[in-house]
Amino acid sequence: MPKQNAAILLNRYIWLVDTIYSAGSISREEIDRRWCRSLLSEGEMAIPERTFHRYKDAIQELFQINIEFNKTRGYYIENRTDYARNEMRKWLINTFAVNNLINEGANLRNHIAFEDLPSGQRFLTPILEAIRDRVVLRVTHKGFNRPEATTFKMKPYGLKVFKQRWYVLAESEYPDHRLLVYSLDRFEAIERTDEQYEIPEDFEIVDYFRNSYGVTGLKGEPELIELKVDVSQVKYLRTLPLHHSQQEIETTDEYSVFQYFLVPTYELRQEIFSHGSNVEVVHPKWLREEFKNKIEKLVKKYLEA
Repeated sequence: MPKQNAAILLNRYIWLVDTIYSAGSISREEIDRRWCRSLLSEGEMAIPERTFHRYKDAIQELFQINIEFNKTRGYYIENRTDYARNEMRKWLINTFAVNNLINEGANLRNHIAFEDLPSGQRFLTPILEAIRDRVVLRVTHKGFNRPEATTFKMKPYGLKVFKQRWYVLAESEYPDHRLLVYSLDRFEAIERTDEQYEIPEDFEIVDYFRNSYGVTGLKGEPELIELKVDVSQVKYLRTLPLHHSQQEIETTDEYSVFQYFLVPTYELRQEIFSHGSNVEVVHPKWLREEFKNKIEKLVKKYLEA
């Protein structure tokens, strides 16, 4: 199937899920009525019956979302609570759904500003299909610190979004069959092979990254980290926690102390440093010393300028 057709199909799947979920329950006639107003319909007045059921089957395979039907309710999403709890799946579907809505309403484009996303999104469909079919991929990848691109085989385990970039966690034959994380925008080409692979039955990508911030994964052991946050930033962290383990363990009129249990990844260090003087590392001592040394070097650079 051509890549363009695969991308169109994925958008149609997302449109159907979002339409049914948003309605709670919906008749087949109402689905077709909304469908004919969508640019995705390409002029079709209704979704053909066989096509509709083919879409349902594909949605179940790709996203583990079951679209059910009964005469009283019409079509509805089975286990709506489970759907709502799956943050990755919900984010993915909402993102595509909003994109579809904007494309369909030209008058909305002048009212929404987006960040420019890397081009790696074009590889989402083949990676999702490879995970679904358990098919090994042959990829060409060029890292930022490598002079030339490298071609190798990989077994994708899952996808993760971080800071507006898509990443794939995969077992790679290069360099030594470890689980590694790759940014999709660094791929130059992806193709399927005829090889199959297995993913452990108990594997969940959310669990893999549970004790980390960012995409570094399980490099090191999680530990208690405490941050002293200026009152001007406290509400920001309360409404948008850095990590699910976040707890506010001390509150005053001038600051709060937030505690975390996670691996002190490179991405976490960068995030803390980005808040400048509004966030201070209290614990552990070694991390506080690391920040102290980094700040001293930074001050020295500015004083020497």
